[in-house]
Amino acid sequence: MEQKRGFHFPVIYYGWVLLAVAMIAGSFSTGAGVWGASVMARPMTEALGWSRASYFGALTVRSLVAGALAPIIGPLQDTRNGPRRLMLLSAVLLGGSLMLTTWVEYRWQFYLLFGLLGGVAQVTGINALTRVILPKWFVRKRGRVMGLAAMGPGFGPMLFPISIQALIELFDWREAWFALGLAAFLILVPVSFMVRTRPEDMGLLPDGDKPGEPPPVRSDPARRTAAAPRTISAPDGLTVRESLRTVAFWLIIGAFMLVGLGMGGFHANLVTYFQDIGLAASVAALSGTAFAVASVSLRPVWGLLAERVTVRYLIGPQLILSAGTVLLILNVGGQTSMLIAAGLHGLTIGAYITLQNLMVADYFGRAHLGAIGGIIRPFMTVAGATSPVLIAFLFDLQDSYTTAFLIIATAWLIAGGLILLAAPPRQQAGPATAPGGLAPDPAG
Repeated sequence: MEQKRGFHFPVIYYGWVLLAVAMIAGSFSTGAGVWGASVMARPMTEALGWSRASYFGALTVRSLVAGALAPIIGPLQDTRNGPRRLMLLSAVLLGGSLMLTTWVEYRWQFYLLFGLLGGVAQVTGINALTRVILPKWFVRKRGRVMGLAAMGPGFGPMLFPISIQALIELFDWREAWFALGLAAFLILVPVSFMVRTRPEDMGLLPDGDKPGEPPPVRSDPARRTAAAPRTISAPDGLTVRESLRTVAFWLIIGAFMLVGLGMGGFHANLVTYFQDIGLAASVAALSGTAFAVASVSLRPVWGLLAERVTVRYLIGPQLILSAGTVLLILNVGGQTSMLIAAGLHGLTIGAYITLQNLMVADYFGRAHLGAIGGIIRPFMTVAGATSPVLIAFLFDLQDSYTTAFLIIATAWLIAGGLILLAAPPRQQAGPATAPGGLAPDPAG
């Protein structure tokens, strides 16, 4: 008698599930925290009689709170249950604070909700997925995975500005805030229960490798050109103390600070800038879409390239090109030139957005990423927190974004140079076969 053949679903490596969660969370991080704030700037300031500087001061509070908490939250992100609990807290705070913004009348209320609670939401869970969790789950495939994960934040400017602008035109900015918060709550709270810190917690190995099978031999992640020095060979990588003693650590911090000095306020003011030069609000919102489509289209490519090319040789030149795109944006004269300039900016800055977390993981290893990120984050926060207020203050002073945008271009130009100088740190060779799937580089 013929036996019936059962149908078996293929077993999916859980790291890919976490990749999907990271992409969803990333879209809300940029969509609500940066581009959403940009779309809301004009209607809120006009309705409530606020200056641009006072409005964008909430973004400064948001960044400062995230930076101040990073050294405390960072080590918790390396624990077994910490990331899942932090992600749930993040989802509740983000969704709740955005919904409550509907009833804002005074600046202190906006600073409390969008600034303080929003900052806690950012640092506790949303950003940790890409910065800390995914690099623990993927080692050999880390480049492509980080490239795919970076598409999530790219969906933020692709989808949120035009959606929020449509809600504002259909209802009002207050109802738009409520809808944004409700969406964040309904989507992020359920997916937060899916977060797991590392594959070993589920009896798995990085990259989906099978227990008992020798993983493919690969060279060290930060060492992908013949000229690069000996780098990390064991999955545990460097401790926090060892990382602090490397030149690369401080060059990376300097570069990240300069990028944050621009990015923190540039993208948040971009839609408003295009409105100020005469473009309709609905047309200006398309700048986010052009930026995102161009940026997202190449983010997986940057990840794949990073598996073959030393990451600093990808980020450095693209930051220098990003400085040039700021000049293009300053010379926009209509809808077509706006779409071209925003698209080119997305193509170039997308490399940094995709690879910054990969650079830290490749250079310093995966075991202490949360703690190392907790050291790096406050430095980035100081610059990022300064950016929105500085740009808005210069606008209020000059009634123009020109000086502020030129400062941003200069900062990104210098940052690109610092990244190119950041050679991977050296470390002693690891064991013959690393337990996480890395083998020592035979060329060491």
